[in-house]
Amino acid sequence: MFVRKAGPADASGIARVHVESWRTTYRGIVPDSVLDNLSVEKRENHWKQDLRQGKSRTFVAETSGGEIVGFACGGPERTKAYGYDGELYAIYLLQKCQRKGLGSRLFRAAAQELAADGFRTLLVWVLADNPSRRFYEALGGEKVAEKPVTIGEATLREIAYGWKDIGALVDPE
Repeated sequence: MFVRKAGPADASGIARVHVESWRTTYRGIVPDSVLDNLSVEKRENHWKQDLRQGKSRTFVAETSGGEIVGFACGGPERTKAYGYDGELYAIYLLQKCQRKGLGSRLFRAAAQELAADGFRTLLVWVLADNPSRRFYEALGGEKVAEKPVTIGEATLREIAYGWKDIGALVDPE
């Protein structure tokens, strides 16, 4: 498996991973009605537009057979409220591909792209009940903030993890 920069032709694969990983990761956390109503087609339209417009820096993890099994995307921090200039907007892997180092590779690819674009710090929001919080903690993320978020009819908690030096996340090559 390898990690590469995404393009508009990857929208369908990214959308499939986005929906499938939400359903496996958030079942029991996010209301079932939200997960059951997710649409690959709607996500694909979103991703086509995003990738065409270059709104975010997006990377995919792909098998040698061309199947997209994960993605990560980031860009400018959206709120300007926490003192961080970069943000990891999303990182998802199909369940069958988790715990194999792909998440770290995607994370570092996004961080490297953001660093190359002049970003110095990085923030990511994660649902408090999401076990993947340990992933960010293992990468040295420090808890920065906490806030409520409404998803469907549920009010959940999100935690922000931050890195004050994005350069420390970049693989030395």
